[in-house]
Amino acid sequence: MPRDFVIRAARRDELRTIRDIENEADLVFRRVAMPWVLGMQPADRRLLERQRRRRRLWVAADGVNRAVGFALLTCVGGEAYLHQLSVIPRAARRGVGAALIETVCAAARGAGHRTLLLSTYAGVPWNAPYYARRGFDVVPPGAYSRAMRDLRHAERRQGHPVWRRVLMRRPL
Repeated sequence: MPRDFVIRAARRDELRTIRDIENEADLVFRRVAMPWVLGMQPADRRLLERQRRRRRLWVAADGVNRAVGFALLTCVGGEAYLHQLSVIPRAARRGVGAALIETVCAAARGAGHRTLLLSTYAGVPWNAPYYARRGFDVVPPGAYSRAMRDLRHAERRQGHPVWRRVLMRRPL
């Protein structure tokens, strides 16, 4: 079955749209009584632009070339890190997220990384269970690196209840 979207590098003129995608995608957290997610700021525009220039920001574009999802790759302690993956609800369940993940994995592998790390909510169906189906495993807290512990502290400062979150890793 042909896909009704393409994955491509993000353009500079799409940075506002990318932030809007993140905000729209977060609306689904209302369904799981997690309203604090709605009040969080989307990815910083400077970070998006920096990673776009480094070819670490991708969008999924629909048939008229409008961005409907995006993935942002950064590094945490030298490890490839899926900083953000967001897909707007009307484009969900069509393989957009999976295709973005595979694009990020290929880029990380191409840059010499052996794993891809991410942080997500444990009990939300489109978070940890979704990533587990795509080859990610939970990293036990006892195995956290210094950088991972720092990431946890940063998430706490941003308003995430870290006791509901897990770090996950996928071999590349």
